[in-house]
Amino acid sequence: MEELRRLILHEVVRTYGPIQGQSIGAIIIPAFIGDFKKVLDDADTFDEVSEEYMTEDKKVHLILEGHRKLGRKGVKLEITGAVINDTRLHLTEEHCYV
Repeated sequence: MEELRRLILHEVVRTYGPIQGQSIGAIIIPAFIGDFKKVLDDADTFDEVSEEYMTEDKKVHLILEGHRKLGRKGVKLEITGAVINDTRLHLTEEHCYV
């Protein structure tokens, strides 16, 4: 999950610059991922769901995709895709579990 945050932060810093990007990223990234975790928790099925997020100034547009997955120890929450400002992030398995 840390790797996913790093990938999103990289795009936020590209948009806002290093100082403002770090500051904004420290606030919005945990909030967006935390909210998406709630969306996955509340999902009634194991189907793919997506949620869109945007900063107030509309400079950052993030779409998170994921689903609930049944594992040996119960239900896992998995982020399967992320698109930020029309750039699809390349996620690997280490990015995915919430």
